[in-house]
Amino acid sequence: MKKLPLIVLIVALGGFVFGLANLLRLRFEAGDNYPPYSSYRADPIGTKALYESVDSLTAVRRNLQPLAKLGDGRDTTLLWLGESPSDLRLLPEEFKDLETFVRSGGRLVMAAAPIFVRPRTNIFALIAASRAGPGGAPTNRLPRLPDEFRTIDVQAHWDVTFDFAPLAKNDQDRYEPAPAELRGSDAPPDLPRFIDVHSGLCFTALDPAWRTIYARAQRTNVQPVLIERPMGRGSIVLFADSWHFSNEALRDDRQPALLSWLIGSGREVVFEETHLGTSEDPGVATLARKYRLQPLFAALLLLAALFIWKNAASFMPPCAEQLARERGEIVEGRDSAGAFVNLLRRSIAPANLLRVCLEQWNAAALRKPPRAKLEEMQRIIDAQNALEPKNRNPLVTYREFCRVLSKKL
Repeated sequence: MKKLPLIVLIVALGGFVFGLANLLRLRFEAGDNYPPYSSYRADPIGTKALYESVDSLTAVRRNLQPLAKLGDGRDTTLLWLGESPSDLRLLPEEFKDLETFVRSGGRLVMAAAPIFVRPRTNIFALIAASRAGPGGAPTNRLPRLPDEFRTIDVQAHWDVTFDFAPLAKNDQDRYEPAPAELRGSDAPPDLPRFIDVHSGLCFTALDPAWRTIYARAQRTNVQPVLIERPMGRGSIVLFADSWHFSNEALRDDRQPALLSWLIGSGREVVFEETHLGTSEDPGVATLARKYRLQPLFAALLLLAALFIWKNAASFMPPCAEQLARERGEIVEGRDSAGAFVNLLRRSIAPANLLRVCLEQWNAAALRKPPRAKLEEMQRIIDAQNALEPKNRNPLVTYREFCRVLSKKL
């Protein structure tokens, strides 16, 4: 009964740890702690289903490293999903690495996150743009930022402008997707004629190098939502809606022909994750997983456990001294002087103690005392020997010896 509270506490702690581990496992399996349109998410707004589907057909991986490590883009498709149109600004080095990837033969597919309300004007972006005059010439009002800190607007470099066309609402006050029609006589014939677009984003002021694939028709206006242009040996695709890549779209409105055309015929597909805030910081655990060092760590833990066990309990059978100590035959607490006294008491009779001590002293002494002192000590011994054994006093005799030896002649 005294141990019952301790047992209850241990059981409660075990249940808490088990529940917490199960909760974390469910969270990581669902992936809802990752940003929308991440390939780690298994809920409707994730793209894990597309990642696993492509993985069964061709090589696929996630990019968790800086864009400089993308490498050669030959026969590779980079899916840049869920990007906010207002945040589509890159540092000069990032933009250069991205264009190098495309010009070397890569296919870049940028799909924006759905937006339903016209984005507000970014005042801070206007202030930053005002630091340079027409043609990039610096003005005298504000100092110009260094080139390595100035971001590059994709719209200006790729000759495209983002615009917004509001979506209609249904009776339940929800935004309805707008149909987009396949455009152009040179469009791929296997694409569906109509697709639903779940975003109000569209593209305007396109350079002639851009080819419109899908566009929405609103009265007399044509609003492109899916465009493509060649660049070097590769191509760039801009899509106004990332919804068709999501798990929800693959369940409710699957468009395999559209996804196949977007991914292209590359031998490798890369899901970009760094722009969503998911990056990899290599450490000891990452290197251990990469080089499969888990068995080595398990062996080290086992070795440490054996070392602790060895020091906690002996592997050798108990010796005779330990058994005697456990049985109580050895009395502890005596030193060497006590053992010597016991030995003397058992081996030399009290009547012969002074004679034996004097003989051993004469044998071990390095410097002999004067003859007069030896004769006086002998007279003391003779006087003691003349007495009855019961009347002899070794202690008094020892003190007489010390007096004779310390006396100066």
